[in-house]
Amino acid sequence: MSTQVNAHHEHPDVVGSRNKLGVVLILVADIAFALSVLFVYFYLKQQDVGGMWLPRASEGQAATVPANAMGAWYLTLLAGLGLLVNNYALRGARTKNPTQINLGLGAGALISIVLFVYQIIQMRQVEFTVTWGAYASCYFLITGLSALHFFITAFIGIGNWNRGRLGLYSNDFWHIDIANVWWIWMVVSSLLGAFALSNS
Repeated sequence: MSTQVNAHHEHPDVVGSRNKLGVVLILVADIAFALSVLFVYFYLKQQDVGGMWLPRASEGQAATVPANAMGAWYLTLLAGLGLLVNNYALRGARTKNPTQINLGLGAGALISIVLFVYQIIQMRQVEFTVTWGAYASCYFLITGLSALHFFITAFIGIGNWNRGRLGLYSNDFWHIDIANVWWIWMVVSSLLGAFALSNS
């Protein structure tokens, strides 16, 4: 009598392809939302209704000064590094190298945590609040979405690293493959955010 339990009654490749489709649909929705946020950012900047894009100083409130965008570019570089180490883990999975899998996934999880924490630090260091004009509102929308993306990436990264640590990627590694698609989107989305915030 076998004690092995299989949660799915279908072949792992079938389950994996269905989950990949789910991730692609989430990405399509997320990409559409991100592009709409960028449209709003540049639209409000161009319109500057009532001088509210970057309001001047008034009684009781300082002028809104744009945040330094270099931090957003650093996030993009870190996301690119995360993509590279996830690719490293994926190559290890394809060659059945558990050390390479664990090293790549562990580094990816660590990078995703650093990305999340660094994004929160950047949001806390600005000298304005969300109510200080259209730029401030858009800034917190873009950086808040970025923080959410990095939190999800950390959640996925820690889960994948744990599965790799337990040796669950010996035959079936579609989780790493899906995470690779997600990492590509993290690089592209952080690049779009850095571009927008550099044009304040």
